[in-house]
Amino acid sequence: MRIGQTSVVNFVSEVATSVFGFVVTIYLARELGSAVLGEYYLVAAVVVWGKVLGGQGIQMATRKRISEGTDQARFFGGGLSLQALAFVLLAAAILVFRGPVNDYLRTDAALLLIVLLFTGLLVWQVRAALEGRHRVDLSSLLGPFDRLLRGLLQIGVVVVGLGTVKWLLTGFAAAEFVTGMVGIALLGLRPQLPTRAQVASMLDYAKYSWFSGLESRTFASMDTLVLAVPVFAVSSSQIGIYEVAWNLASILAVFGASVSTTLFPAISRLSSAENREAIRGLIDDSIAFSGLFVVPGLVGCLVVGDRVLAIYRPEFVQGYTVLVVLVVGRLLYVYESQLTNVLAAVDRPDAAFRVNVVFVATNLVLNLGLVYAFGWLGAAVATTTSAAVGLVLGYALLRKVIAVPIPARELANQAVAAVAMGVVVLAARGPAPAGVPWTVGLVTFGGAVYFVGLVGLSNRFRATVRRNLPIP
Repeated sequence: MRIGQTSVVNFVSEVATSVFGFVVTIYLARELGSAVLGEYYLVAAVVVWGKVLGGQGIQMATRKRISEGTDQARFFGGGLSLQALAFVLLAAAILVFRGPVNDYLRTDAALLLIVLLFTGLLVWQVRAALEGRHRVDLSSLLGPFDRLLRGLLQIGVVVVGLGTVKWLLTGFAAAEFVTGMVGIALLGLRPQLPTRAQVASMLDYAKYSWFSGLESRTFASMDTLVLAVPVFAVSSSQIGIYEVAWNLASILAVFGASVSTTLFPAISRLSSAENREAIRGLIDDSIAFSGLFVVPGLVGCLVVGDRVLAIYRPEFVQGYTVLVVLVVGRLLYVYESQLTNVLAAVDRPDAAFRVNVVFVATNLVLNLGLVYAFGWLGAAVATTTSAAVGLVLGYALLRKVIAVPIPARELANQAVAAVAMGVVVLAARGPAPAGVPWTVGLVTFGGAVYFVGLVGLSNRFRATVRRNLPIP
């Protein structure tokens, strides 16, 4: 399968899941309001960071050692054992500080937090083992399965009148537990006790790899954690609106993430073969098409972002400015992540590590300072600024390794098509009444105008579409 086709397949599956999540969030927002969503998203963000601190390195060590092909059952057992130990330590800390934890979470959810850490770490370990056994296809299906089941369960608890944060989190945990059990069944590998040397080798790998992926976690949820700090006096309702804006911005970046995932192994192989010309070609492609949906998404948010937010509830419209700033951040980050992805693929993890460290430090410092000064808008600006810093540094470091082509013409074509779309949609917005059907119609119409315009402007885009149509 061509690389472009692989990206599209990955993209379609992710978009289908994202659209379902979008619908679920709209339903929950309309039924429960922004404050309940804010408390739910805060617990979810803490769960993510608990998994990062207690499972990131172990997960990567499990995947690495199992992928080496020997003693897979023992390394799987070693991963589970180390993960169990890390979980016990995290759970004990939460129990000891249960009062402050509940105060920070703004709800009595410390025990559910422990349950969610257990189910989340279980899914991480199972997916790592599947990927280590080269069953990435099965691992990639577990994510959409988990989100689909989670959404159905959460809608279910609201329908039967149990629309509280605790029951939303219970649906979350139940979905992950079922996903973990399904993953174990697909894995077909019974864990065995590892040797002391095998455990040592996993720890040795884990202590150097735990930072990998921290950048994306920071970009996704550091702002939420900072917003919840009591001294900043940001309400749960504002956190809920902020998270809805973030989720909308994230949907636009799905294609860029698919491109990155698809190109990594291709660039890695070319790097091993020292085919620098082909690598430059793939870098050019990744930069040219990563913003394919985010660029028009930014213009669309400027023109009809308030109407899209109103679909959730009228109170969500106050997040319009935050939404626009976050989409700018997503646009910058989609290019930054391509550059750091290439650095890792060409065997320069040291350079990628430097970008990650600077990104995380910048994000944390700016979030603390700007949230204190400007509230939730400060969080959006901090996230966007850290993406800009990472982009500049990633570009500078990658240039030292290989020439970085900038497809200026293609980027300009996308910008022109997006602006044309914005003008047309702005003209159509005036006579279009408020309401969900008209808003969906405006978004759909705008998307059609953008892609028709891009097809007319860009020979390269037309050729790419023809080349990657699923035709033998």
